[in-house]
Amino acid sequence: MMLRLTRILPALLLLGLLSSRVPAQTITLGELQREAAERAENVLIAAQRAEAALLDLRAYEAGLKPRLDLAANLPNYFRTSTEVTQDDGTIAFREIELNNSSVSLLANQRIGATGGLIGLETRLQRTDNFALDAKRYNGSPVRLTLRQPILAFNSWKWDRELLPLRVTVAERSLQAARADAALAATARFFDLVTADQERRIAETNREANQALFAIAEERYRLGKINRGDLVQLELEQTSAAQNLLRAERLVGAASAAVLQLLGESYTGQLLEPAPPEISDELVGLEIAAARATTLLASRPELLEVSERTLTARREADRVRRNYGPRLDLDASIGLIRNADELDPIYTDPQSERIVSLTFAVPLVDWGERRALNKQAATEVALVQQLGRRTELDLQSQLTQLLDQWRTVREELTLATRIRDLAEERFRISQESYTLGAIPLTDLTFAQQNRDQNTRAYAETLRAYWLTYASLERLTLWDLIHDRPLYTR
Repeated sequence: MMLRLTRILPALLLLGLLSSRVPAQTITLGELQREAAERAENVLIAAQRAEAALLDLRAYEAGLKPRLDLAANLPNYFRTSTEVTQDDGTIAFREIELNNSSVSLLANQRIGATGGLIGLETRLQRTDNFALDAKRYNGSPVRLTLRQPILAFNSWKWDRELLPLRVTVAERSLQAARADAALAATARFFDLVTADQERRIAETNREANQALFAIAEERYRLGKINRGDLVQLELEQTSAAQNLLRAERLVGAASAAVLQLLGESYTGQLLEPAPPEISDELVGLEIAAARATTLLASRPELLEVSERTLTARREADRVRRNYGPRLDLDASIGLIRNADELDPIYTDPQSERIVSLTFAVPLVDWGERRALNKQAATEVALVQQLGRRTELDLQSQLTQLLDQWRTVREELTLATRIRDLAEERFRISQESYTLGAIPLTDLTFAQQNRDQNTRAYAETLRAYWLTYASLERLTLWDLIHDRPLYTR
């Protein structure tokens, strides 16, 4: 009786576990890749950076458009005493009570090509002297101004090239982040496939060993097999039950990892991977080989090299101009008038003209400018050199992946055939053992061989899809549909 309980206890525990198991949700490789490409953490970060780069560009473009500002100081009242120097040099103190209010309307237009600023202004100022019971107006009905640095660093000119490039880099980085997430999803999907396959193997072995053990018990009772074979079959049956429990735990861990990638919480729900389809129409792979250089040109790493090169050139220009001669032009022309009444300011204004040219030349800087210029030039050269190495590394990765792809496709064909033959051999061995034609060791070996080749097939299938996903990640190209990857 005790022996019988020992035999059925693992099966009862297993059935109890399976009955409490949450129904599995089927998921395909394509679905998981698409979900990860939208919801993975690195994708969300890259999307925010892309949005920030686009907003920087929009802010720059808005800064090049006309701007209208209204400024007012109403009121500006103060009552105090102040010192006044007399004609004989003595100091006298006088009480003053004033309200000095002003209002102005100013329209500005940035000149991006030169870095200058042109403005059109109208201004009015009123001073009320309460101590003398007098008021005074000062105003400019219209004034046109120009502020133009001639030899200064022009950040607007550089940003016109740099900011659109940063937007492109951010968009490509987002595309690459989606491809990275899809690659990570592929790895976790096949972790789930491996765990689910172990569960299926364990279930198959448990069912097969239960049937064989029932037959063996009858044959042992009839004296056709020895006690060792019966114990071996019971051992196989118990091991299969234990393996099934272990596989269920692995499926739960793999399901949790998949949900974590998607930003979801794991509450015990299990995922069941749908068998991924093998496409024989990957025409894009030939395109990837033929257009390798063109496809790699869209990689964010190479675009970042262009961005860093442009940034280094910008810094070199800033150093050269900020530490070199300066020439600034300020000019204005307009109408101005002050009067006791408001009307003359607008009916009889006087002309106003102002021109100012400021010039500054560094005479002795003890080599500071030369050192900073050399440092900036060194940075440009380093960025360009690293860019060439990055391009070579990417080309090497592409060549390696294409070679691996050609090999793994052939390997998968062989692994599929080997798996099918091992499965057929196990079925034949199982039937032969049932008929008493082969010993138990041959059946055990056939079963182990089937399990081993089933696992080998799954590993090859994993390598197949990981290599394919790595190719898409590197080229940012949908190799099945021959179109850019993850673009809208």
